[in-house]
Amino acid sequence: MTIEPNNWSEELKKGLARWEVALPPDGLDYFATYIHELVEWNERINLTALREPQHIALGHFVDSLAPMIIDEVFKSKHARAIDIGTGAGFPGLPLKIANPGWAITLLESTGKKVDFLKAAVGAMELNHVEIIYRRSEELGHDKDHREKYDFAFARALSNLSTLIEYGLPFLKVGGLLIAHRGRTAADEASHVNVALEELGGEIKEICHYEIAGLGGSRSLVVIKKTRPTSKHYPRRIGVPAKRPL
Repeated sequence: MTIEPNNWSEELKKGLARWEVALPPDGLDYFATYIHELVEWNERINLTALREPQHIALGHFVDSLAPMIIDEVFKSKHARAIDIGTGAGFPGLPLKIANPGWAITLLESTGKKVDFLKAAVGAMELNHVEIIYRRSEELGHDKDHREKYDFAFARALSNLSTLIEYGLPFLKVGGLLIAHRGRTAADEASHVNVALEELGGEIKEICHYEIAGLGGSRSLVVIKKTRPTSKHYPRRIGVPAKRPL
C-alpha cells in the first residue's frame, strides 16, 4: 500500500509549527514509512483505532511530540529516553524521529506489538532504538536500565501513582518523567504525594496544550527525580497497578 503525503503531512507540519518544532530534513520520510507500517499491520492486529493517515498524524504523531513544549526536552540534542508501555510506538518513535541524536528504549509487554515495533523500526532503518519485551516491574530492577535514563515517557497508562512507580526507577537523579494526561491532570497530581515521597520525585510542572483539529483538553505532568529510588521499588508484577501507593 502506498500512502500519499497530501493531508497527513500538512496536518503534521501545522500541528508542530504551533510549538516551533522543526523536523529533521528526512523526518517526513520516516513518518511516511511509519504510517505505511501502521496501516498495513493494523489490518492484522489491533494497534490503533485511528486508521486514516491524517487522523494518525494528528492524534498520534503530533500528540506524541507534545513533550517538545518542555524546555529540557526541546533543548536536549543527546539524551537516553525510555517509553514505558509504548504500544505501537507512541510517544517514543515520533520523539526519536524528531530527535535523531537520542537513544531510545521502547518497552512493551505484548508480543504482537513488539513484533510490529521491530518491523516498523526496521523499515525506517532507525539507529539507537532498543525494543524490549518485558514488564516495567522487571526491567526497573535491571542494572543496565535502572537509573540510567534522562527522560521517561508514558502515554497510555491510566493511574498516575502506578506510572510514578514504573517510571522513576529508570531515571537518573534530575531526570524527568513526562506523562500524557487529560483534563483531570491537576486533580491526579494532587493525589500522588505518597508515591512521590516513597520513590523520590516531585511535580515540576503541569503543561496544558491543544492540538488544532482535535477537541479535548490535554496535559503533560512533568515529574523530576530528586533522589535515588529505594531498591524495594518497583514492586513485583501487578502490584503497582492493583495497589497504587
